Amino acid sequence: MPVNLIDRSRITDARAYDSMSARAAVDALRDPRSAEHAARAVADLRYAVSNDHAGTLYAAAVPATTLFLEVIADQPGPARMEALHALLDWWGCFVADPECGIYDDAERGPVDVCEGVVERVRAAADMLRRVAEDPSAGGHHRPVVRELLQNLDTGWDRSEI
Repeated sequence: MPVNLIDRSRITDARAYDSMSARAAVDALRDPRSAEHAARAVADLRYAVSNDHAGTLYAAAVPATTLFLEVIADQPGPARMEALHALLDWWGCFVADPECGIYDDAERGPVDVCEGVVERVRAAADMLRRVAEDPSAGGHHRPVVRELLQNLDTGWDRSEI
């Protein structure tokens, strides 16, 4: 797992995420005690970088997406499912937080948070296709991965569906 998941220097608004919870979740993912512990850490990270009640994403959701994708690639079972469900719950249903909805991407400069999430998922499409064929953990993740891949085709705004 990345040593410094969230580059705080690129997130200019202190309200952009719960940094203590995010750090604890990343630490738990580095050395999970069990599959369930890893799944809890993924959920904790999700809640640290988003506001489920308001349906908004903070700027830190963009780098957190990278970690979710690493979990999807490397941790079959509950953690993978938790990461997949986090991305699916966000996709098309959440918006960037109006007060801190821009992420300063190192390569592209300022991007809308939702656009940043989409670009990271799009960059991982080949890995997601491999995971969609992976029979591990009973293959229960396969339909969820396929749905995430279909979302790439429809884009973030799914209001027309």
